[in-house]
Amino acid sequence: MNVYQALAYEIGVTTVGPLVSALMRLNGEGEENIPAEGGALLVSNHRNPVIDPAAIALNITRPINFVAASVAFMIPGISQLFRAVGAQSMDVFGGARSKEDLSEAARLIQDGELVGVFPEGVHTIAHLHSVSKIRTFRTGFARIALEAKAPIIPIAVIGQGERNLPTVPSWMVKPFFDHPEFQSGVSWTYYKRVFVRIGKPMDLSGYYGEVMDKALISQISGKVRRVIIKLYNGEDLDRFLTGEVPFDIAYDRV
Repeated sequence: MNVYQALAYEIGVTTVGPLVSALMRLNGEGEENIPAEGGALLVSNHRNPVIDPAAIALNITRPINFVAASVAFMIPGISQLFRAVGAQSMDVFGGARSKEDLSEAARLIQDGELVGVFPEGVHTIAHLHSVSKIRTFRTGFARIALEAKAPIIPIAVIGQGERNLPTVPSWMVKPFFDHPEFQSGVSWTYYKRVFVRIGKPMDLSGYYGEVMDKALISQISGKVRRVIIKLYNGEDLDRFLTGEVPFDIAYDRV
């Protein structure tokens, strides 16, 4: 995040932030789990592409470099907003570009910044009415944390009183958001109230000596997802919110 993006981010939080907080009836807990300095990867569930990052940003005093799907940067208005506040593009189609984007996120963390990711990507937003509120995570975030040798901070954004907005038809979406998950259009939801629960940082140093293969990445991704589900449901908070009961992600079961 350059100086202009940091300034735009701060202006947005201090001017528009109070109004947005009031409209969302925003509340939360666990802000003390964010380190005062140094890099970390914030990992959260995801159901709304605007409300979720806004709710997290307004509960954390440090600026956050959010990672957004590359297709979102094709949408007029959204693209300019994301770029202005330092959001980073993540190619959702894989390949060399995705690896470059993962490495850029790791570099930001190594430089002492906070990076925020939503590993469900666009898939939960595309399937809002599926049984599971928190779908399977894409695993790239685990590679970011391991490459940066940084802690993962799990976050649950809990939307209360969800309401559906009219579906945007595919012919309006495709010119800007041509993704296979949205061939039938885009459904949106908003929340009457939002509660953000920020968990204890998870130290990945127990994995540093292991080969960064698919099995390891999947194991880390699965454990982080289960921790976020616990935070979302308000379970085992003595382990994952307050830290009264120790938890080692490398050795303990969730």
